[in-house]
Amino acid sequence: MKKKQKKKSRKAEVRIPFPNVLAMVLVCVAASGLSYVWLCAQCNTLGDEIKRLESVRQKASQQAVTEQSRWENMQAPANFARALKHHGLAMTLPGERQIVRVRRSSGSRALTLAYNKQGVNKADEL
Repeated sequence: MKKKQKKKSRKAEVRIPFPNVLAMVLVCVAASGLSYVWLCAQCNTLGDEIKRLESVRQKASQQAVTEQSRWENMQAPANFARALKHHGLAMTLPGERQIVRVRRSSGSRALTLAYNKQGVNKADEL
């Protein structure tokens, strides 16, 4: 008799079926939402990184311009002479016999030494 009662109780229950299609749609919407949030976070992170790198680049560019102007200022003849005097260096331009000119020969890749006006090879003097 108990078996008959179980069958009756199952039949008496009202079952509401949950549609599989609706479940799939909800899963897809949730996955799309999470993907959108993740992509927004990645875009914001990359945007912040780009801004940081642009500021670093701008600072480096400004520093390069500053250093270039300092170098040009140091190479000015008046400042160059002042620096030599400050360090106690007595420098003059080299004489004609002290200059060695190295030229590339036109036919080959070998380097040749130029001769001065007296016909003496500069390499022999050194």
